[in-house]
Parts: sequence; C-alpha cells; structure tokens
Amino acid sequence: MLKIPVWPYADQKEEEKLKEVLNSSVWWRNPGTQVKAFEQEYADFCHCNGAISTANGTVAIEIALKALKIGAGDEVIVPAFTFYSTVSAVLAVGAIPVLVDVSADDYCINSESIRKEISDKTKAVIVVHMAGNVVDMDAVNAVAREYDLYVIEDAAHAHGAEYKGKKAGSLGICGTFSFQNAKLLTAGEGGMLTSNDREFLNMAFLESNCGRAEGDTDYQHILVGTNARLSEFQGAVLRMQLARLNEQLRKRDNNYQYLKMQLEKIDGIVLQKIGKDVTLNSHYMVMFYYDEKYFKGSRKEFVQYLRENGIPCNRAFEALHRLPVFQSLDKERFKIAKEGGCPNSRRIADTVVCLNHNILLGDKVLMEEIADVIRQYRKE
Repeated sequence: MLKIPVWPYADQKEEEKLKEVLNSSVWWRNPGTQVKAFEQEYADFCHCNGAISTANGTVAIEIALKALKIGAGDEVIVPAFTFYSTVSAVLAVGAIPVLVDVSADDYCINSESIRKEISDKTKAVIVVHMAGNVVDMDAVNAVAREYDLYVIEDAAHAHGAEYKGKKAGSLGICGTFSFQNAKLLTAGEGGMLTSNDREFLNMAFLESNCGRAEGDTDYQHILVGTNARLSEFQGAVLRMQLARLNEQLRKRDNNYQYLKMQLEKIDGIVLQKIGKDVTLNSHYMVMFYYDEKYFKGSRKEFVQYLRENGIPCNRAFEALHRLPVFQSLDKERFKIAKEGGCPNSRRIADTVVCLNHNILLGDKVLMEEIADVIRQYRKE
C-alpha cells in the first residue's frame, strides 16, 4: 500500500485562525474581516480587479449568469465533457445549454466547436479548464468578440493555472472557482467569482447578498438576489490555504513532469495533452486514456486495482448528454451539437482514468512507485 499525502491538508495555522474567528463572536461575512480579506487576496492572486465569494462553485456560475442577465430563452454553449454543475447552473437560471464536443487530446472546448453552434439566441459560452489545462482562450475570445458573446471561465480545477502568463479567472468576463473538499484550495465547500469588470462585480455581489449593497444597514434590497455568502470560518481557512498554494503548485508541476516521463513509457497509457500556451497547469487531476487491450482488466477493474494499492483515482466524468437527467428532461430545455453527438466527449467518458492531485504532493520515489503499480497491471 503506497503512502499518499493526505488531502485536504491543514496545520496549526488553520487551527489558530479558526480559534480567532470563534473567539471574535463575528462569524458571518458582512460585519467580519476574514472573507473580505480573502476576497481581496484571491483577486490579487488572480490578477483581477475584484472577487466575490459564494457558497459553492455551482452557485458561482448561476450568479455569473444572473449578473449578466442571462435567463429564459437564452442559449449558453457548454462542453459536453465536464462536471454536471457547469450545465446545471445554466438550467437553473432557465437558459438553454447547448452541449458541444471537446478536443480529443486536451479534453477542452475549442473555438471551432463553439462557432458551429452559435445562433441568434446565443449569449455566452462557458469554457472549462479541465484538470487545470487552460482552454485556448485567444481563439475562444476571438470568436466571442465576433459574435458579441460573454466568456465565463469555469475554473473549478484551475486555481493558479496560467495561460501565456495570465491567471485563469482573468481571461473572460469572469471566472468561477470551487472550494469543495477535493479542490486545490478548499474549505470543504465554497466558491468564488473573479473579474476585471467593475459593473459585473457589483451585480454579482448584489445577486449573492440578497440584493443588498455592500455596507447597507437600512435593508434596501435593490434586486431579488439570494444568500450565497461564505462564513468567516471558511474565509479564515481559505486564507491559510491560499498562503501555501503557490508552493503546492510548484511541487505538483515538478512531480507531474517526472511522473509524465514514467507513464509515457507504458503502452496503453496516453496522457491528456497540455496546451502549448499553458504556462502553468494546476494539475487538479492526472488524466489519461486507458487502453484495456494492454492490461489485465477493464477500466473499472483497473481503477479498483489502483485504489486497492492506495492510489486515489476515479473514472472520468460521464458525457453530459448521457446522464440520466437528460434522458428525462424536456427536449426543449437543452441542445446537443448537430454533428455526431459529441464523439470525443463519449470516448473520454468511456476510457479516461483520473488520478487525484494529492499524489503530486509526494516525491520522486512515490512517482516511480505509482508508475510501477500501473506497469504491474499490464498483460505479460
């Protein structure tokens, strides 16, 4: 059984901050200091003008759409290969998700798949930086400018990732992040919106704060909004998590490069391709195609084998249009790309394996041991 670094990681710094909040008797955002400090620190980290915290990453996307006044009858283009929240947020605001295929090699949405599905109802595209592999944002933004579309970055996997030296979350009208338990930055749950657009930030705050402006004490609710605030306890934990994130990103990337060299020598394993303009991949997952003809068992059996050897892993997400919810959902509620039903997304869903990011917080010996465990599952 391999010894894998524990995730989430915390030490006495989180404990001290939590005690500080506990003893302050100020546990919620608006009169507090921790969440506001974290919002500013995270905005600075992402090189953005501002950041608005939310209860989770799913509601962050919903609030982004509401702040952009996207709703009933509007179409939003999303990749068919992503976690469910990317599309559920579109459905939640009454808009129509248009599911398009991703590229077979990097698992990300591309500008051509977007262009083919634009209609006079299209208002936005949500790109997903899959496993920290930043989308080709120059190409996507060029199409968006041509058709006057908003680009929302679903950066739930991409805390600290960079494209041409620019941070994920600063490359569209806004970025959305998740701080769920497995994420690279976590408080168990939580989310964030980042943007350089002051008007958007103001609207997003109103949407997340019951329609009340910052500092309002007269109960002057400007719009409907919802309550998506983080607690001061979460803000305190996230500040300490953020303080060590850069060091962790460097370690993950160094270990990934070494593990990559080991895995590329194993027939039947083909790693996710990292875009040429991705100057830093955050490596939320190590993803690769698994060709079972080279190994002793199916993908399901391979994943179970890895887990039994202490390697945390999962199969890839299911292609969105094959989820049970879309089998029963009214067909007018969503659309699927006209050409071929997203074959790349189906193939990725059927054959890709995902290793959890905490393996990359180990050392080179652990990377060699992981490669050896995989190698030992090959057919003789």
